[in-house]
Amino acid sequence: MASEDMAAAEQRLAEYARRVQRIQQSAEQSQEQIKTMRARAVSPDGVVSVVLAPGGRLEDLKLTPEVSRLGHDRLATLIKQTVQAAHADAAAQTQAALQPLLGESDAMEFLKEQLDTGLREEEPSAPPAPGDDDFGGPIMRRN
Repeated sequence: MASEDMAAAEQRLAEYARRVQRIQQSAEQSQEQIKTMRARAVSPDGVVSVVLAPGGRLEDLKLTPEVSRLGHDRLATLIKQTVQAAHADAAAQTQAALQPLLGESDAMEFLKEQLDTGLREEEPSAPPAPGDDDFGGPIMRRN
């Protein structure tokens, strides 16, 4: 009987070690996904595009020539809204990367709440009407 108990204990220990190894591999995969993640967004009119690196650092900002027709308030609003959209993309990617590791757990719910709270704090304001700026015209003029 003692040998049967010992065999059963060894089997449970081996299964536990395999489970820990799977969790470690999943954690490493999630970590790599997050390290290499890039969040992207383009404004609805296509004038502004952004790329955010991990941690929310602005990695790339592109403006089309159409920005010359926008007032500075409108352009600032478009940039802010586009960055906020990229943050939402980053939040979704982070959740997707951690889902295999955390599953439907309290930790995952906490992560979702924290990401959702951060996004709600960033809710964009309504964009100003074109030409509605302090200088009465576009920020760039063509000569």
